[in-house]
Amino acid sequence: MTAFPHLRAALMSAPWAIEQGRLEAIVEVVERRIDGTRLSAEEIALIKGERQPNGVVSLFGLNARTGAVEARQERSSPAAGSAVAVINVMGIIAQHASQVDDISGPGGTSTERVSQSLNKALADPSVGSIVLNFDSPGGSVSGVQALANEIYRARGRKPIVAQVNSLAASAAYWIASSADEIVMTPGALAGSIGVYALHADVSKAADKAGFKFTYISAGKFKVEGNQFEPLGDDAFAAQKKIIDAYYSDFTSGVARGRGVAVDRVRSGFGEGRVVKDNEAVKQGMADRVATLDATLQQLIAGKKPSAAPGKSASRHSVGIAADADMRARRHRLRLKAKA
Repeated sequence: MTAFPHLRAALMSAPWAIEQGRLEAIVEVVERRIDGTRLSAEEIALIKGERQPNGVVSLFGLNARTGAVEARQERSSPAAGSAVAVINVMGIIAQHASQVDDISGPGGTSTERVSQSLNKALADPSVGSIVLNFDSPGGSVSGVQALANEIYRARGRKPIVAQVNSLAASAAYWIASSADEIVMTPGALAGSIGVYALHADVSKAADKAGFKFTYISAGKFKVEGNQFEPLGDDAFAAQKKIIDAYYSDFTSGVARGRGVAVDRVRSGFGEGRVVKDNEAVKQGMADRVATLDATLQQLIAGKKPSAAPGKSASRHSVGIAADADMRARRHRLRLKAKA
C-alpha cells in the first residue's frame, strides 16, 4: 500500500480532463517528493517534460534581412501589428501558477498565467495576432472553462490561433477549441474529450497491513467515497453527477468553439480518443495541417485564420435567429400600440 494513501486518494478522486495514465505519473512524482526522494532533472523531464517557460508571451516577427521568423525582444518596439505573440501551453495544466512551477524547471502551465498573457498580448499595439502553442496532455478541470470562455470572447479583437505542436489532449483541447483556428503540426494529436475521476478502495490492503481507520465526522456525506471502504451507490451517483456536469461544459464549449452541434462532439471528435492531424481536420476538430513556423509566416504576412467547418454557418444561423426575434418583438410592439 502506498505510503501516502490520503494524498493519492485526493489526487485521483478529483475531476480531471487529462490523458489516461498521465495522472498516475503526477501522483508518483508527488509521492516520491513527500517521501524524501528527489528526482533528477532527467527523471522529471521524462515524466513532466522539460519545457520553455509556459504561459508567458514571446514576440515573433520577420527578419527584414533574411526573411526568417525569429524571436524579438520586447524592448525592440516593433511596428504596430507587426509581431505575433506566442504563448506556450505545455505540460500539465493547472489553475494557479504555484501548482505548476517547479524548481527543476517548468513542468506545466497555469490557466491564470495564460489569461494574464492573453490580456497583455491583446493590449499590446505591436501584436497583430496571437498563437497558443500547445503540447499538453491536459490537466485539472479547474480554471479551464474560464480560460476557454475568455479566449472565445476575445475573438474579433485579434486573430487567435491554436497550434497543436504536437499534442492538445483533454483540457488542452478544450482551451484550443475556443481559438479562431486550430492548426495541427504534421503528426500532431488532438482530442481526448472527456472527464474522469478514480476511486481507489484500499480497505483490504489496509486490513492486510494491520491498519484500521475510523472517520470522526459531521455532515451526512462528509466522508462518503473514502478509500477505506467500497464505493457506495449514493457516493458513486454523486461523483458521476459532477463528472457529467463537467463533461457537459466541455462538450458544449467545444461545440461552441468549433461551430458544430453538441451531439456531433459527443458522437464523433474521437469520443475520448486522440485523433491524428489529417483525420482531425476531416472530422472538423481542426482546420488545417501546418508547422508552427508556417503559421507564424502566414500571420506575419497578414493572412487571417480560416473559418472552421460550421463556424460561418453557425454565425449565419445565429444572425437569422436574432433577426427573426427582432421582427417578432417589433410585431408585438405594434400590436400593443394598436390596442
